[in-house]
Amino acid sequence: MNPAGLELNHVGKVRDTYNHLDVADLLVIVATDRISAFDVVMSDGVLDKGRVLSAMSSFWFERFSGQVKSQSYPKDEIRLEIESQADYPSAWVGRTSFVRRAEMFPVECVVRGYLAGSGLKDYQETKKLFGIEQPPGLRLGSRLSEPVFTPTSKAESGHDEPLSMDEVYGLVGHEVGDELERLSKELFLKAEAACFGAGIVLADTKFEFGIIDGEIALCDEVLTPDSSRFWEASSVALWNPVQFDKQILRDWLEETGWNKMPPPPQLPVSVLASLTVVYSDIYERLTGLALDDWPGEHSSSAYLGERDMSF
Repeated sequence: MNPAGLELNHVGKVRDTYNHLDVADLLVIVATDRISAFDVVMSDGVLDKGRVLSAMSSFWFERFSGQVKSQSYPKDEIRLEIESQADYPSAWVGRTSFVRRAEMFPVECVVRGYLAGSGLKDYQETKKLFGIEQPPGLRLGSRLSEPVFTPTSKAESGHDEPLSMDEVYGLVGHEVGDELERLSKELFLKAEAACFGAGIVLADTKFEFGIIDGEIALCDEVLTPDSSRFWEASSVALWNPVQFDKQILRDWLEETGWNKMPPPPQLPVSVLASLTVVYSDIYERLTGLALDDWPGEHSSSAYLGERDMSF
């Protein structure tokens, strides 16, 4: 599915990336409705998920524009040129981002404000958070005294692994490593305040950065329900956070006893419907915007893009 002038570059777990054959520094990224968990892509997609990811990332890129350079491509005429082509897929509308090519850092910049997920498991086993001292008695939903930077590797296959700061320095150098930590915490705190104002707790998130024109730039997706944990603020004090993110899928998969290897189990309609609702709800609550006003139309079938979904 290559519109004229575009060439498929990479098929990821969720996004398909295309080169623009005439503009060397331009990438066209299509966020599909695919969803993955435990590094396995599900055979079912979540309706409108690609539109939500694109809309939320666009919102946060704009919100952070005064703090960090963005990967977003500045030339609107390129978008109009591509979207006006007769063979431009209708499913791409609202799922497409036009971005600058970046030299990506081999580090995923995870910031945690609350204890959950792999951080909770590590704390239960070691009483630390990936080597960082924490007070006793923490549990799911406990607020950390300050945001904690817990970077991971970016595995081409398999699981991302936790990185110490010494390992980060070995990959990107001391100056860049410290700047990635500073930027990640700064963006997290700004996002946390915005979320709290909407009655949502930002428990943790993942940022990705690269180099564009010699400067560190915020790249990929930003503060989406795929890359973040969002909780209903009023539920956190009850130690049973109401989730607005992909954890709904992870929890269901854990309950099935699935071995986390392909092929994945068929997802029930109830789980897919819940994901569709919470993804659109968190976008609308955090942005104050209606998903219906974002480009593209609601479809009765998920857009799975270029990925071969056979197992």
